[in-house]
Amino acid sequence: MKEPSSKIFYQFKIILLGDSGVGKTSLLNRYMSEEFIPNKPCTINADFKMKSMIIDQNSSAQITIWDTCGQEKYLAMTRQYFKDAHGIILMYDIADKRSFSNLDIWLEEIKKNSKDDISIILVGNKIDLKFRNISKEDAENFAKNNNIIYYEVSCKDGINIDSVFDTIIKDIISKLNNNKSISDYNMVLSPSSSVKAVSGKEKKREKEIICC
Repeated sequence: MKEPSSKIFYQFKIILLGDSGVGKTSLLNRYMSEEFIPNKPCTINADFKMKSMIIDQNSSAQITIWDTCGQEKYLAMTRQYFKDAHGIILMYDIADKRSFSNLDIWLEEIKKNSKDDISIILVGNKIDLKFRNISKEDAENFAKNNNIIYYEVSCKDGINIDSVFDTIIKDIISKLNNNKSISDYNMVLSPSSSVKAVSGKEKKREKEIICC
């Protein structure tokens, strides 16, 4: 009789990066609780939230998502959150030319402080606006030249939020499993999953953990 395969618990870390005011906190709030809070103050230092997911019949995951400060004076502090990160969501504001121009600076920080195979997604936020200063074509060319995936979202209207996180989570897991095709994973939110905002150190879990 064939023994059932063991359950696998993945645990990984995603960082939200980009200039102050591009919508990192709004993206996280939309994903976690489907909330949008207008005129929310910019994050000082960093905050994180955790979410549990079912990957397939034999595996589940807990993701820790860090919301970092985008102000230059806090950059040295932000660098510490690169350690052991598996994925980065790099954001800019489609109406803010400076936030787009600074993407090169952020990518250089990622290159210097992260592992070589880290998963990166570029996100252009605020497509709900009636005007934009960065064309979609320019953003797609930037992403192509840097070999990263590109999404445009609206945190205000909740457009493409889940797609961003689903894609980066699948890409992280595919790399942990020797580049198994991401199309092989059909992830769903666990009915019993916990979604919570926490602070301080994470508690250790007595489960099999795959991490790099």
